[in-house]
Amino acid sequence: MNVIVVVIDALRSSDVGCLGRKDDTTPNIDRLAEESLVFEHAFSMSNYTDVCMSNILSGKMPREHGVTHHGTAHTKANLRRIEERSPTFLPELLQENGYETIGVDWMGRWHEWGYDTYGLDNDDGNDEQSAPEAVVNRIKDIVIELPEPLLAPIMKQYYRWMGYNDFRVNCEELTDIALDRIQDADNPFFTLLHYWDVHPPYLPPDEYKQFSYEGEDEPLSKYFGSDAKGPLAAEYQPYARGERTTIADSKEAYDGAISWVDEQFGRLLAHLREQEILDETMVVVTADHGHNFGEHGIFSDNCGLYDTSIHVPLIVHDPRREHQRIKGIVQHADIVPTICEFADIEVPDDLRGNILPATRQYAFAETIGQRMQMVRTDRWKLIVPNDITYLQEQYWYNGDGSVELYDLETDPTESEDISDDHPEIVERLRGTLEEELETQEQIAKAGAGRSAEINDESMDEIKSQLSALGYADDDNV
Repeated sequence: MNVIVVVIDALRSSDVGCLGRKDDTTPNIDRLAEESLVFEHAFSMSNYTDVCMSNILSGKMPREHGVTHHGTAHTKANLRRIEERSPTFLPELLQENGYETIGVDWMGRWHEWGYDTYGLDNDDGNDEQSAPEAVVNRIKDIVIELPEPLLAPIMKQYYRWMGYNDFRVNCEELTDIALDRIQDADNPFFTLLHYWDVHPPYLPPDEYKQFSYEGEDEPLSKYFGSDAKGPLAAEYQPYARGERTTIADSKEAYDGAISWVDEQFGRLLAHLREQEILDETMVVVTADHGHNFGEHGIFSDNCGLYDTSIHVPLIVHDPRREHQRIKGIVQHADIVPTICEFADIEVPDDLRGNILPATRQYAFAETIGQRMQMVRTDRWKLIVPNDITYLQEQYWYNGDGSVELYDLETDPTESEDISDDHPEIVERLRGTLEEELETQEQIAKAGAGRSAEINDESMDEIKSQLSALGYADDDNV
């Protein structure tokens, strides 16, 4: 029995057809959904890719596996914490149980633990670098030893010079690589595909820009103008907005990227059907986190803990099960136990996730640096800010440090904070949150320690790549 996990970076649940989008943005995902488990209320446990990918592939909450920072914000102390808590990642579990493990992604570090094959090099004998790849490598060789205050402006200029391109392969190239590796794999195999095209800066070919924005349009200068607060607004305009000037321009490009990725996902499914292995393959489709296009005064994929940021698609094709829509709450931590059960592998004792389609009483999420936490039930959502000084420096946060409470039955868009009207609900959800955090800390203390160190050279390399992608130190939780 084979396993494929597809992560479409920054894809909001609301923009997937089978989860509510009226436009035909995702016909191939929707067709798979017709024969799969479809989770209407799936939530990430963070709003940053490093943390979310670690959640997805470890089956643990952020404090349990130790990845609580992102991108260039990682320090050696952060990395030591990951080693001390010693998470075992899904590819490691499957590799130990006879699976050939294939990772089609570039993030490296702990994200590549357990893979027989990892990376984005297409083994076609062509070693010629693309122009963006060559430029990145030249920049990396020259500036990697520079201190961060000098490195970040250089990488920012790179975006201007190169017209907002970067070293990532696009979804067509990534699918080609995955298909080649799956074709050559011995059964059983596990493959991770991490599509980045729906992540800023949204560069789909023109033929995919076929969707019209129906919301209230506004200029992006509101978020990136000279009066905007926050390091993203100040430093990474080329990365986040490209040449687009309005919310509508950006959202239409985002929708086009979704359509482009969906078409490539259709190629993957067609291959599985042609090879007659779809009926013996679990396919999991999800996103690491969502994106805000002006909702809550935010334009970013990494700000806030509203549903626009943490409500993600989750579709699980289990060939043993018929189609079912599940309304209960599930989280990324439920994916690893579900795959273990499918692969007939004992679920590790330190995982608290359910075997899907079992659901949860609440969802939990927190930002990097633990500056804000959230707990969400079917009806209520409580958001608790912590580092108030930092948050108030960010362009998107206009709060005074008070908790926020939303009644999701009457206010699904989280528009009206009613915490003052329901102190008893706030107190109850605060208790739930405190119990959850205490449980995570207890599990973290039980980490056995990992002998394999994260190589400093590898960390330097990924640091330069993340800087090129527009991630500043400690930006925009």
